[in-house]
Amino acid sequence: MAHKFDPKNKGKLQSEERKENLPPEKILEKAGLGQGETLIDVGCGVGYFSIPGAKKVGAKGKVYALDTSSEMTAFLTSEIKKACIENIEVLKSQEYGFPVEDSQGDMLLMSMVLHEVEDKKRFLQEARRTLKNRGRILIIEWEKKETEQGPPLKHRLDFQETKHYLTEAGFKDPEVVRMQEVAETFYIVTARA
Repeated sequence: MAHKFDPKNKGKLQSEERKENLPPEKILEKAGLGQGETLIDVGCGVGYFSIPGAKKVGAKGKVYALDTSSEMTAFLTSEIKKACIENIEVLKSQEYGFPVEDSQGDMLLMSMVLHEVEDKKRFLQEARRTLKNRGRILIIEWEKKETEQGPPLKHRLDFQETKHYLTEAGFKDPEVVRMQEVAETFYIVTARA
């Protein structure tokens, strides 16, 4: 059974410590998200990446913010209304069925999500379906080592495991992205559809 994040702990997702260790704006910048692009944020939670992503893609771009938790989608919907953000569409998702048409995304992001999924190949194939030809996937995961925060060690994936699942799902050229601004407790992987 995969380890799942409890939505009751959503306050942790917006902490200053998290922003310091995992700066969303810098990560999206380094990943090359650009004006006018479409970002699909799978497991969007409180909008930690969706809201900065909406600013990055601008008025001509779009963000699909997906989550399986009604609590998370309701919270994010409220936040974007308060902030008057018009280019984010918040959608309740099924675990293996994303409510996004084929070939929509320039980039698909999943932060701290893959380790929570039972059938990783199926999940990544569904992610790939939503990406344009040569679209990019950006996966952020916990390093497979003991840390004070995060899921139990047995639920974590190392880079080689993540690379295996990506390749199995049809992604090309998986590689680790190194960023000195990101804490050593995380790693970032990119690949192409």
